[in-house]
Amino acid sequence: MKQEYTRELVFGALGIALVFISTMFLKLPNSIGGYLNLGDGFILLFSGFLGPFASFMVGGAGSAFADIAGGYATYAIATIIIKGTEGLLISVLIHKSARLRLPAYLFGSLLMIIGYYITDSFLNASWAVGIVGIPGNIIQAAVGILIALAAAPFVKQLKDRPREIE
Repeated sequence: MKQEYTRELVFGALGIALVFISTMFLKLPNSIGGYLNLGDGFILLFSGFLGPFASFMVGGAGSAFADIAGGYATYAIATIIIKGTEGLLISVLIHKSARLRLPAYLFGSLLMIIGYYITDSFLNASWAVGIVGIPGNIIQAAVGILIALAAAPFVKQLKDRPREIE
């Protein structure tokens, strides 16, 4: 039991770090004050292997830390909610059935797109401005899904490795 908790903690911390790094350093600013990044791929990936709480933390904390460090602090609270809920939803769906991996990624990505549409609209005081961010978020989601699908078999092997008892 303690070993499983430790393993979840370590994978969760690794997920937060990878989401932060891929969001902070692999980003393209967009025209409405936000940016496109590769962090979603790691949120999707880790949410397929971690429990709901850890997945919420990977998505919410990793992304919000990158927002704050990257000068987008106005997005941080919304990011915690949007990306955290994205991770939580994906985790819950995939843990119900591994066959739900792709639908879970799609639902989580849809939640992210809608969440940032609302956030962008609110922060820019215009629903029309929020619409401008949707295509970029669709691209970000699609790339994230591809990253997660490609890397999932490797992470599954790593997570399922036999545990050595000392």
